Amino acid sequence: MQKRNYFFQQDEEQQQRESTNNRNNAPRTKVERILAKHSPTVITFILALFISVLYSDIRQKKIVSNTASLQSGSHPNLAPEHNVLLMNELHLPFGKEEQILPNRQRKTHKDIQYAAFGSSHTWGARLTNREKEAYIKQIAKPYYKNGINQGIRSSGPNYPANCLYSLIVEEHFDVIILEYYMQVEDGLMLLATRLRQRFPDALIIFVHHWFPGEIVNNALKNEQSPIRDKRINVDEYRIQMGFPNDYIHDPKFHELLKETPDEWHKNEFYNSKEALTKDIASAVNGYIVKLPFNERRDGPGGWLHLGHQLLNDDSYHPSVRGHTFIANQVRNIVNRVGVIKNPRVQPFAQFDQCYNWLMDGKIDSRSFRYGSNFKLIKMPKTQKYALEFQNKVDIREGNNWINITNHSNDIMDLYIGAMTTAPERKYPLVEASRLNGMKFQLDPTPKELFGGKSVHVARMTYLGPMSPGVHTMIFFTPMEPSEWPFRITSIMITPQNENQKETIHDGGLIYAN
Repeated sequence: MQKRNYFFQQDEEQQQRESTNNRNNAPRTKVERILAKHSPTVITFILALFISVLYSDIRQKKIVSNTASLQSGSHPNLAPEHNVLLMNELHLPFGKEEQILPNRQRKTHKDIQYAAFGSSHTWGARLTNREKEAYIKQIAKPYYKNGINQGIRSSGPNYPANCLYSLIVEEHFDVIILEYYMQVEDGLMLLATRLRQRFPDALIIFVHHWFPGEIVNNALKNEQSPIRDKRINVDEYRIQMGFPNDYIHDPKFHELLKETPDEWHKNEFYNSKEALTKDIASAVNGYIVKLPFNERRDGPGGWLHLGHQLLNDDSYHPSVRGHTFIANQVRNIVNRVGVIKNPRVQPFAQFDQCYNWLMDGKIDSRSFRYGSNFKLIKMPKTQKYALEFQNKVDIREGNNWINITNHSNDIMDLYIGAMTTAPERKYPLVEASRLNGMKFQLDPTPKELFGGKSVHVARMTYLGPMSPGVHTMIFFTPMEPSEWPFRITSIMITPQNENQKETIHDGGLIYAN
Protein backbone atom coordinates (compact mmCIF):
# COMPACT_ATOMS: atom_id res chain seq x y z
CA MET A 1 0.00 0.00 0.00
CA GLN A 2 2.89 2.28 0.80
CA LYS A 3 4.26 1.72 -2.64
CA ARG A 4 0.90 2.39 -4.18
CA ASN A 5 0.42 5.56 -2.15
CA TYR A 6 3.91 6.65 -3.12
CA PHE A 7 3.05 6.38 -6.78
CA PHE A 8 -0.26 8.19 -6.30
CA GLN A 9 1.55 10.92 -4.44
CA GLN A 10 4.16 11.10 -7.21
CA ASP A 11 1.40 11.38 -9.90
CA GLU A 12 -0.33 14.16 -8.01
CA GLU A 13 2.93 16.11 -7.64
CA GLN A 14 3.62 15.67 -11.36
CA GLN A 15 0.12 16.91 -12.25
CA GLN A 16 0.60 19.95 -10.02
CA ARG A 17 3.92 20.80 -11.69
CA GLU A 18 2.38 20.42 -15.22
CA SER A 19 -0.62 22.51 -14.21
CA THR A 20 1.69 25.28 -12.96
CA ASN A 21 3.71 25.19 -16.18
CA ASN A 22 0.54 25.29 -18.29
CA ARG A 23 -0.72 28.33 -16.41
CA ASN A 24 2.61 30.08 -16.87
CA ASN A 25 2.65 29.28 -20.62
CA ALA A 26 -1.09 29.81 -21.23
CA PRO A 27 -2.15 32.11 -24.11
CA ARG A 28 -2.62 35.62 -22.83
CA THR A 29 -4.82 36.94 -25.68
CA LYS A 30 -8.20 35.82 -26.97
CA VAL A 31 -6.72 34.92 -30.37
CA GLU A 32 -3.97 32.84 -28.74
CA ARG A 33 -6.50 30.98 -26.59
CA ILE A 34 -8.65 30.20 -29.68
CA LEU A 35 -5.70 29.03 -31.72
CA ALA A 36 -4.41 26.91 -28.85
CA LYS A 37 -7.57 24.81 -28.99
CA HIS A 38 -7.13 23.88 -32.68
CA SER A 39 -4.72 21.67 -34.59
CA PRO A 40 -2.03 23.13 -36.90
CA THR A 41 -3.98 21.85 -39.94
CA VAL A 42 -7.06 23.86 -39.02
CA ILE A 43 -4.94 26.91 -38.29
CA THR A 44 -3.30 26.62 -41.70
CA PHE A 45 -6.73 26.38 -43.34
CA ILE A 46 -7.96 29.50 -41.54
CA LEU A 47 -4.87 31.46 -42.55
CA ALA A 48 -5.23 30.31 -46.18
CA LEU A 49 -8.88 31.33 -46.18
CA PHE A 50 -8.00 34.74 -44.77
CA ILE A 51 -5.33 35.29 -47.44
CA SER A 52 -7.74 34.15 -50.18
CA VAL A 53 -10.43 36.60 -49.05
CA LEU A 54 -7.86 39.38 -48.82
CA TYR A 55 -6.61 38.64 -52.37
CA SER A 56 -10.16 38.52 -53.71
CA ASP A 57 -10.90 41.88 -52.12
CA ILE A 58 -7.76 43.42 -53.62
CA ARG A 59 -8.59 41.94 -57.06
CA GLN A 60 -12.16 43.24 -56.88
CA LYS A 61 -10.89 46.71 -55.95
CA LYS A 62 -8.56 46.55 -58.93
CA ILE A 63 -11.48 45.69 -61.26
CA VAL A 64 -13.57 48.49 -59.76
CA SER A 65 -10.61 50.83 -60.13
CA ASN A 66 -10.24 49.88 -63.79
CA THR A 67 -13.98 50.31 -64.27
CA ALA A 68 -13.87 53.70 -62.62
CA SER A 69 -11.14 54.78 -65.02
CA LEU A 70 -13.40 53.77 -67.91
CA GLN A 71 -16.36 55.57 -66.36
CA SER A 72 -14.28 58.68 -65.95
CA GLY A 73 -13.44 58.37 -69.62
CA SER A 74 -9.73 57.61 -69.43
CA HIS A 75 -8.49 55.24 -72.08
CA PRO A 76 -5.02 54.81 -73.57
CA ASN A 77 -6.31 55.18 -77.11
CA LEU A 78 -8.22 58.43 -76.69
CA ALA A 79 -6.98 61.96 -76.27
CA PRO A 80 -7.41 62.93 -72.58
CA GLU A 81 -9.25 66.15 -73.42
CA HIS A 82 -11.97 64.14 -75.14
CA ASN A 83 -12.56 61.26 -72.74
CA VAL A 84 -16.13 59.99 -72.79
CA LEU A 85 -18.38 57.79 -70.74
CA LEU A 86 -18.43 54.31 -72.26
CA MET A 87 -21.87 52.79 -72.52
CA ASN A 88 -20.80 49.31 -71.36
CA GLU A 89 -18.18 49.88 -68.69
CA LEU A 90 -18.07 46.35 -67.30
CA HIS A 91 -18.98 44.53 -70.52
CA LEU A 92 -21.30 42.31 -68.47
CA PRO A 93 -22.88 39.38 -70.32
CA PHE A 94 -26.54 39.51 -71.20
CA GLY A 95 -28.47 36.42 -70.16
CA LYS A 96 -26.87 35.06 -66.98
CA GLU A 97 -24.32 35.82 -64.30
CA GLU A 98 -20.73 36.06 -65.47
CA GLN A 99 -18.54 33.03 -64.78
CA ILE A 100 -14.86 33.89 -64.26
CA LEU A 101 -12.52 30.93 -64.78
CA PRO A 102 -9.60 30.28 -62.41
CA ASN A 103 -6.20 30.51 -64.08
CA ARG A 104 -5.58 26.75 -64.03
CA GLN A 105 -8.65 26.17 -66.23
CA ARG A 106 -7.78 28.84 -68.80
CA LYS A 107 -6.19 28.63 -72.23
CA THR A 108 -3.12 30.79 -72.76
CA HIS A 109 -3.26 33.58 -75.34
CA LYS A 110 -1.26 31.67 -77.95
CA ASP A 111 -3.76 28.78 -77.83
CA ILE A 112 -6.96 30.84 -78.16
CA GLN A 113 -8.71 30.73 -81.55
CA TYR A 114 -10.50 33.96 -82.50
CA ALA A 115 -13.00 34.59 -85.31
CA ALA A 116 -14.75 37.77 -86.42
CA PHE A 117 -17.87 37.83 -88.60
CA GLY A 118 -18.91 41.21 -89.93
CA SER A 119 -19.13 43.76 -92.71
CA SER A 120 -16.47 45.98 -94.26
CA HIS A 121 -15.62 47.30 -90.79
CA THR A 122 -14.44 43.84 -89.75
CA TRP A 123 -12.89 43.11 -93.15
CA GLY A 124 -10.67 46.16 -92.69
CA ALA A 125 -11.82 48.67 -95.31
CA ARG A 126 -9.53 51.71 -95.63
CA LEU A 127 -6.73 50.09 -93.63
CA THR A 128 -3.23 50.05 -95.09
CA ASN A 129 -2.42 46.57 -93.77
CA ARG A 130 -5.61 44.81 -92.73
CA GLU A 131 -3.74 41.54 -92.05
CA LYS A 132 -2.24 43.23 -89.00
CA GLU A 133 -4.37 46.33 -88.38
CA ALA A 134 -7.92 44.87 -88.45
CA TYR A 135 -9.20 44.44 -84.89
CA ILE A 136 -9.39 40.63 -85.11
CA LYS A 137 -5.69 40.52 -86.02
CA GLN A 138 -4.77 42.98 -83.28
CA ILE A 139 -6.59 40.82 -80.73
CA ALA A 140 -4.68 37.70 -81.76
CA LYS A 141 -1.23 39.30 -82.21
CA PRO A 142 1.52 38.19 -82.31
CA TYR A 143 -0.24 34.92 -83.27
CA TYR A 144 -2.00 36.50 -86.27
CA LYS A 145 -3.03 33.16 -87.77
CA ASN A 146 -5.22 32.58 -84.69
CA GLY A 147 -7.43 35.49 -85.72
CA ILE A 148 -9.77 34.36 -88.52
CA ASN A 149 -11.34 37.28 -90.40
CA GLN A 150 -14.73 36.26 -91.81
CA GLY A 151 -15.69 39.84 -92.63
CA ILE A 152 -17.34 40.33 -96.04
CA ARG A 153 -17.64 43.79 -97.52
CA SER A 154 -21.18 45.12 -98.06
CA SER A 155 -22.56 41.99 -96.41
CA GLY A 156 -25.07 41.45 -93.65
CA PRO A 157 -25.43 38.49 -91.27
CA ASN A 158 -27.84 36.48 -93.43
CA TYR A 159 -25.08 35.12 -95.64
CA PRO A 160 -22.87 33.66 -92.86
CA ALA A 161 -25.98 32.66 -90.90
CA ASN A 162 -27.19 30.47 -93.74
CA CYS A 163 -23.74 29.34 -94.92
CA LEU A 164 -22.06 28.78 -91.56
CA TYR A 165 -21.25 25.11 -92.17
CA SER A 166 -19.74 25.87 -95.57
CA LEU A 167 -17.76 28.83 -94.22
CA ILE A 168 -16.09 27.21 -91.22
CA VAL A 169 -16.49 23.42 -91.76
CA GLU A 170 -14.28 21.90 -89.03
CA GLU A 171 -12.72 25.09 -87.64
CA HIS A 172 -13.06 25.58 -83.87
CA PHE A 173 -13.36 29.00 -82.21
CA ASP A 174 -13.00 30.09 -78.57
CA VAL A 175 -13.86 33.78 -78.98
CA ILE A 176 -16.35 34.93 -81.63
CA ILE A 177 -16.94 38.59 -82.54
CA LEU A 178 -20.08 39.64 -84.46
CA GLU A 179 -20.10 43.12 -86.04
CA TYR A 180 -23.48 43.68 -87.70
CA TYR A 181 -24.82 46.76 -85.90
CA MET A 182 -26.27 48.30 -89.07
CA GLN A 183 -27.83 45.00 -90.30
CA VAL A 184 -28.89 43.57 -86.95
CA GLU A 185 -32.40 42.76 -88.25
CA ASP A 186 -31.15 40.67 -91.17
CA GLY A 187 -30.35 37.27 -89.70
CA LEU A 188 -28.10 38.11 -86.73
CA MET A 189 -30.22 36.05 -84.34
CA LEU A 190 -29.92 33.00 -86.61
CA LEU A 191 -26.15 33.44 -86.93
CA ALA A 192 -25.65 33.91 -83.18
CA THR A 193 -27.78 30.90 -82.23
CA ARG A 194 -26.08 28.63 -84.80
CA LEU A 195 -22.69 29.67 -83.43
CA ARG A 196 -23.80 29.13 -79.84
CA GLN A 197 -25.18 25.68 -80.69
CA ARG A 198 -21.87 24.73 -82.34
CA PHE A 199 -19.62 26.31 -79.67
CA PRO A 200 -21.47 26.20 -76.31
CA ASP A 201 -18.42 27.36 -74.31
CA ALA A 202 -17.20 30.14 -76.62
CA LEU A 203 -17.26 33.83 -75.71
CA ILE A 204 -19.57 35.66 -78.14
CA ILE A 205 -19.02 39.41 -78.34
CA PHE A 206 -21.12 41.89 -80.35
CA VAL A 207 -19.58 45.10 -81.72
CA HIS A 208 -21.41 48.44 -82.03
CA HIS A 209 -19.93 51.16 -84.19
CA TRP A 210 -21.26 54.60 -85.06
CA PHE A 211 -20.78 57.14 -87.83
CA PRO A 212 -21.74 60.83 -88.15
CA GLY A 213 -24.61 60.04 -90.51
CA GLU A 214 -26.52 58.82 -87.44
CA ILE A 215 -26.59 62.38 -86.07
CA VAL A 216 -29.56 64.54 -87.10
CA ASN A 217 -30.68 68.11 -86.50
CA ASN A 218 -34.33 68.93 -85.82
CA ALA A 219 -33.91 72.58 -86.81
CA LEU A 220 -32.36 71.99 -90.24
CA LYS A 221 -34.26 70.37 -93.12
CA ASN A 222 -33.28 68.52 -96.27
CA GLU A 223 -36.12 67.89 -98.72
CA GLN A 224 -34.11 65.06 -100.35
CA SER A 225 -33.54 63.27 -97.05
CA PRO A 226 -35.05 59.76 -96.80
CA ILE A 227 -35.99 60.57 -93.20
CA ARG A 228 -39.74 61.05 -93.04
CA ASP A 229 -39.68 64.47 -91.36
CA LYS A 230 -36.76 65.58 -93.59
CA ARG A 231 -34.39 66.25 -90.70
CA ILE A 232 -30.88 66.64 -92.03
CA ASN A 233 -28.07 64.36 -90.85
CA VAL A 234 -24.42 65.31 -90.55
CA ASP A 235 -23.39 63.57 -93.77
CA GLU A 236 -26.14 65.30 -95.76
CA TYR A 237 -25.22 68.61 -94.16
CA ARG A 238 -21.55 68.34 -95.19
CA ILE A 239 -22.65 67.64 -98.81
CA GLN A 240 -24.96 70.64 -98.66
CA MET A 241 -22.08 72.79 -97.39
CA GLY A 242 -19.59 71.46 -99.97
CA PHE A 243 -17.26 69.42 -97.76
CA PRO A 244 -15.55 66.22 -99.06
CA ASN A 245 -15.79 62.67 -97.64
CA ASP A 246 -13.07 63.21 -95.04
CA TYR A 247 -15.04 66.02 -93.34
CA ILE A 248 -14.72 64.32 -89.97
CA HIS A 249 -11.04 65.35 -90.02
CA ASP A 250 -11.63 68.94 -91.20
CA PRO A 251 -11.35 71.58 -88.42
CA LYS A 252 -13.38 74.02 -90.55
CA PHE A 253 -16.32 71.62 -90.56
CA HIS A 254 -15.99 71.20 -86.80
CA GLU A 255 -16.28 74.96 -86.35
CA LEU A 256 -19.19 75.17 -88.79
CA LEU A 257 -21.13 72.53 -86.88
CA LYS A 258 -20.61 74.36 -83.60
CA GLU A 259 -22.20 77.46 -85.13
CA THR A 260 -25.38 75.66 -86.19
CA PRO A 261 -28.39 75.35 -83.85
CA ASP A 262 -27.53 73.18 -80.88
CA GLU A 263 -30.02 70.44 -81.73
CA TRP A 264 -27.73 67.77 -83.15
CA HIS A 265 -28.52 64.40 -81.60
CA LYS A 266 -28.50 60.70 -82.44
CA ASN A 267 -31.35 59.55 -84.68
CA GLU A 268 -33.89 57.63 -82.59
CA PHE A 269 -34.08 55.06 -85.40
CA TYR A 270 -30.85 53.49 -84.15
CA ASN A 271 -32.23 52.90 -80.65
CA SER A 272 -34.16 49.90 -81.97
CA LYS A 273 -30.92 48.41 -83.33
CA GLU A 274 -29.29 48.68 -79.92
CA ALA A 275 -32.32 47.13 -78.21
CA LEU A 276 -32.42 44.22 -80.66
CA THR A 277 -28.68 43.63 -80.27
CA LYS A 278 -29.17 43.40 -76.49
CA ASP A 279 -31.99 40.86 -76.98
CA ILE A 280 -29.80 38.71 -79.23
CA ALA A 281 -26.85 38.98 -76.84
CA SER A 282 -29.14 37.89 -74.01
CA ALA A 283 -30.30 34.85 -76.00
CA VAL A 284 -26.73 33.56 -76.40
CA ASN A 285 -25.22 34.96 -73.16
CA GLY A 286 -23.06 37.35 -75.16
CA TYR A 287 -21.20 40.58 -74.50
CA ILE A 288 -21.45 43.97 -76.24
CA VAL A 289 -18.58 46.38 -76.89
CA LYS A 290 -18.87 49.76 -78.59
CA LEU A 291 -16.90 52.51 -80.20
CA PRO A 292 -17.41 55.27 -77.60
CA PHE A 293 -19.92 57.98 -78.37
CA ASN A 294 -21.44 60.73 -76.24
CA GLU A 295 -23.59 63.18 -78.14
CA ARG A 296 -24.01 65.44 -75.09
CA ARG A 297 -20.34 65.99 -74.24
CA ASP A 298 -19.06 69.33 -75.57
CA GLY A 299 -21.87 69.46 -78.14
CA PRO A 300 -21.00 68.59 -81.76
CA GLY A 301 -17.32 69.33 -81.10
CA GLY A 302 -16.99 66.48 -78.61
CA TRP A 303 -18.17 63.61 -80.76
CA LEU A 304 -16.70 65.13 -83.92
CA HIS A 305 -13.24 65.12 -82.37
CA LEU A 306 -13.88 61.58 -81.16
CA GLY A 307 -14.78 60.60 -84.71
CA HIS A 308 -11.64 62.35 -85.91
CA GLN A 309 -9.64 59.92 -83.76
CA LEU A 310 -11.61 56.71 -84.29
CA LEU A 311 -12.87 56.98 -87.91
CA ASN A 312 -10.99 56.77 -91.19
CA ASP A 313 -10.78 59.31 -94.02
CA ASP A 314 -14.19 58.24 -95.35
CA SER A 315 -15.77 59.35 -92.03
CA TYR A 316 -17.42 55.93 -91.76
CA HIS A 317 -15.04 52.98 -91.30
CA PRO A 318 -12.88 52.71 -88.17
CA SER A 319 -9.33 54.01 -88.35
CA VAL A 320 -6.39 51.98 -87.06
CA ARG A 321 -7.03 53.67 -83.72
CA GLY A 322 -10.69 52.67 -83.88
CA HIS A 323 -9.75 49.04 -84.58
CA THR A 324 -7.28 49.18 -81.68
CA PHE A 325 -10.01 50.47 -79.38
CA ILE A 326 -12.32 47.56 -80.30
CA ALA A 327 -9.45 45.07 -79.92
CA ASN A 328 -8.62 46.39 -76.44
CA GLN A 329 -12.23 46.06 -75.28
CA VAL A 330 -12.46 42.47 -76.52
CA ARG A 331 -9.09 41.65 -74.98
CA ASN A 332 -10.26 43.07 -71.63
CA ILE A 333 -13.21 40.66 -71.61
CA VAL A 334 -11.04 37.67 -72.53
CA ASN A 335 -8.46 38.53 -69.87
CA ARG A 336 -11.09 39.00 -67.17
CA VAL A 337 -13.33 36.01 -67.91
CA GLY A 338 -10.89 33.53 -69.43
CA VAL A 339 -11.25 30.87 -72.14
CA ILE A 340 -11.79 27.28 -71.01
CA LYS A 341 -8.99 24.82 -71.85
CA ASN A 342 -11.16 22.04 -73.25
CA PRO A 343 -14.24 23.68 -74.80
CA ARG A 344 -17.10 21.62 -76.15
CA VAL A 345 -17.75 21.52 -79.90
CA GLN A 346 -21.17 20.17 -80.91
CA PRO A 347 -22.15 18.69 -84.31
CA PHE A 348 -23.88 21.16 -86.61
CA ALA A 349 -27.64 21.08 -86.14
CA GLN A 350 -28.15 22.32 -89.73
CA PHE A 351 -26.41 21.44 -92.96
CA ASP A 352 -25.85 24.04 -95.67
CA GLN A 353 -24.18 23.97 -99.06
CA CYS A 354 -22.75 27.26 -100.32
CA TYR A 355 -20.40 28.04 -103.20
CA ASN A 356 -18.78 31.43 -103.63
CA TRP A 357 -16.12 32.05 -106.26
CA LEU A 358 -16.17 35.85 -106.19
CA MET A 359 -12.87 36.20 -104.33
CA ASP A 360 -10.79 33.24 -105.54
CA GLY A 361 -12.40 32.04 -108.79
CA LYS A 362 -12.62 28.43 -107.52
CA ILE A 363 -15.72 26.40 -108.44
CA ASP A 364 -16.51 22.94 -107.03
CA SER A 365 -17.20 20.95 -110.21
CA ARG A 366 -18.43 17.92 -108.22
CA SER A 367 -21.59 19.70 -107.10
CA PHE A 368 -21.94 22.54 -109.55
CA ARG A 369 -21.72 22.50 -113.38
CA TYR A 370 -22.58 25.07 -116.06
CA GLY A 371 -23.20 25.22 -119.81
CA SER A 372 -20.90 26.68 -122.47
CA ASN A 373 -22.82 29.96 -122.51
CA PHE A 374 -21.13 30.79 -119.18
CA LYS A 375 -17.45 31.58 -118.76
CA LEU A 376 -15.48 32.21 -115.57
CA ILE A 377 -13.98 35.70 -115.90
CA LYS A 378 -12.10 38.20 -113.75
CA MET A 379 -14.00 41.49 -113.66
CA PRO A 380 -11.64 44.22 -114.94
CA LYS A 381 -12.41 46.91 -112.36
CA THR A 382 -12.65 44.78 -109.25
CA GLN A 383 -10.23 41.93 -110.04
CA LYS A 384 -12.89 39.57 -108.65
CA TYR A 385 -14.48 36.58 -110.36
CA ALA A 386 -17.89 35.80 -111.85
CA LEU A 387 -19.56 33.36 -114.22
CA GLU A 388 -20.39 35.64 -117.14
CA PHE A 389 -23.22 35.09 -119.63
CA GLN A 390 -21.42 35.30 -122.99
CA ASN A 391 -24.10 35.90 -125.64
CA LYS A 392 -27.62 35.04 -126.77
CA VAL A 393 -26.67 32.69 -129.64
CA ASP A 394 -26.12 29.62 -127.49
CA ILE A 395 -29.50 29.99 -125.76
CA ARG A 396 -31.21 28.24 -128.68
CA GLU A 397 -28.80 25.35 -128.25
CA GLY A 398 -29.68 25.01 -124.57
CA ASN A 399 -26.30 26.00 -123.14
CA ASN A 400 -27.54 28.79 -120.86
CA TRP A 401 -27.85 26.58 -117.78
CA ILE A 402 -26.32 25.74 -114.42
CA ASN A 403 -26.77 22.37 -112.67
CA ILE A 404 -26.68 22.02 -108.87
CA THR A 405 -27.00 18.98 -106.57
CA ASN A 406 -28.62 18.97 -103.13
CA HIS A 407 -26.43 16.58 -101.11
CA SER A 408 -28.53 16.71 -97.95
CA ASN A 409 -31.37 14.41 -96.91
CA ASP A 410 -33.83 17.30 -96.60
CA ILE A 411 -35.72 19.66 -98.87
CA MET A 412 -33.59 22.81 -99.08
CA ASP A 413 -34.03 26.38 -100.37
CA LEU A 414 -31.94 27.57 -103.32
CA TYR A 415 -30.55 31.10 -103.73
CA ILE A 416 -28.30 32.52 -106.43
CA GLY A 417 -25.97 35.51 -106.15
CA ALA A 418 -25.86 37.79 -109.21
CA MET A 419 -24.20 41.16 -109.76
CA THR A 420 -26.29 44.32 -109.40
CA THR A 421 -25.65 48.06 -109.57
CA ALA A 422 -27.40 51.14 -108.25
CA PRO A 423 -28.66 53.70 -108.89
CA GLU A 424 -27.81 53.24 -112.63
CA ARG A 425 -28.77 49.93 -114.24
CA LYS A 426 -25.79 48.27 -115.93
CA TYR A 427 -26.85 44.61 -115.76
CA PRO A 428 -29.90 43.16 -117.56
CA LEU A 429 -33.16 41.98 -116.09
CA VAL A 430 -32.91 38.16 -116.26
CA GLU A 431 -35.51 35.39 -116.14
CA ALA A 432 -34.52 32.17 -114.37
CA SER A 433 -36.61 29.09 -115.23
CA ARG A 434 -36.60 25.49 -113.97
CA LEU A 435 -37.67 22.23 -115.60
CA ASN A 436 -40.61 22.02 -113.16
CA GLY A 437 -42.07 25.21 -114.67
CA MET A 438 -41.05 27.62 -111.89
CA LYS A 439 -39.86 31.05 -113.11
CA PHE A 440 -38.16 33.93 -111.28
CA GLN A 441 -36.87 37.39 -112.19
CA LEU A 442 -33.46 38.68 -111.11
CA ASP A 443 -33.68 42.45 -110.65
CA PRO A 444 -30.32 44.09 -111.48
CA THR A 445 -31.14 47.42 -109.78
CA PRO A 446 -33.00 46.99 -106.47
CA LYS A 447 -33.53 50.69 -105.68
CA GLU A 448 -35.55 49.95 -102.56
CA LEU A 449 -32.56 48.12 -101.10
CA PHE A 450 -29.82 50.70 -101.58
CA GLY A 451 -31.73 53.95 -101.09
CA GLY A 452 -30.06 55.83 -103.94
CA LYS A 453 -26.49 54.92 -102.94
CA SER A 454 -23.93 54.10 -105.62
CA VAL A 455 -23.11 50.40 -105.27
CA HIS A 456 -21.81 47.44 -107.27
CA VAL A 457 -22.56 44.26 -105.34
CA ALA A 458 -23.82 40.70 -105.66
CA ARG A 459 -27.37 40.12 -104.49
CA MET A 460 -29.02 36.84 -103.48
CA THR A 461 -32.33 35.87 -105.14
CA TYR A 462 -34.60 32.97 -104.12
CA LEU A 463 -35.06 30.30 -106.82
CA GLY A 464 -37.35 27.82 -105.08
CA PRO A 465 -36.96 24.56 -103.12
CA MET A 466 -34.64 21.64 -103.95
CA SER A 467 -35.49 17.99 -103.26
CA PRO A 468 -32.89 15.87 -101.45
CA GLY A 469 -30.29 14.15 -103.63
CA VAL A 470 -31.68 15.67 -106.83
CA HIS A 471 -29.83 17.52 -109.63
CA THR A 472 -31.57 20.86 -110.30
CA MET A 473 -31.09 22.57 -113.68
CA ILE A 474 -31.78 26.31 -114.05
CA PHE A 475 -31.89 28.22 -117.35
CA PHE A 476 -31.17 31.97 -117.58
CA THR A 477 -32.50 34.33 -120.26
CA PRO A 478 -31.64 38.07 -120.40
CA MET A 479 -34.83 40.10 -120.96
CA GLU A 480 -33.17 43.28 -122.27
CA PRO A 481 -29.89 44.64 -123.68
CA SER A 482 -27.42 45.95 -121.11
CA GLU A 483 -24.04 47.65 -120.73
CA TRP A 484 -22.61 44.67 -118.83
CA PRO A 485 -23.51 40.97 -119.30
CA PHE A 486 -25.30 38.92 -116.65
CA ARG A 487 -22.86 37.64 -113.99
CA ILE A 488 -23.27 34.96 -111.28
CA THR A 489 -20.99 34.92 -108.22
CA SER A 490 -22.41 32.39 -105.75
CA ILE A 491 -24.91 29.62 -104.98
CA MET A 492 -26.54 29.10 -101.60
CA ILE A 493 -28.48 25.96 -100.55
CA THR A 494 -29.94 26.30 -97.06
CA PRO A 495 -32.55 24.70 -94.75
CA GLN A 496 -36.04 25.91 -95.53
CA ASN A 497 -37.10 29.03 -93.65
CA GLU A 498 -40.26 30.84 -94.70
CA ASN A 499 -39.39 33.92 -92.65
CA GLN A 500 -36.16 34.68 -94.52
CA LYS A 501 -37.24 34.49 -98.16
CA GLU A 502 -38.10 38.18 -98.31
CA THR A 503 -35.05 39.39 -96.39
CA ILE A 504 -32.16 37.10 -97.22
CA HIS A 505 -31.09 39.19 -100.20
CA ASP A 506 -30.29 42.06 -97.81
CA GLY A 507 -27.82 39.99 -95.84
CA GLY A 508 -26.64 38.04 -98.83
CA LEU A 509 -24.78 40.90 -100.42
CA ILE A 510 -21.20 40.21 -101.41
CA TYR A 511 -18.98 43.21 -102.09
CA ALA A 512 -17.65 43.67 -105.62
CA ASN A 513 -15.86 47.01 -105.89
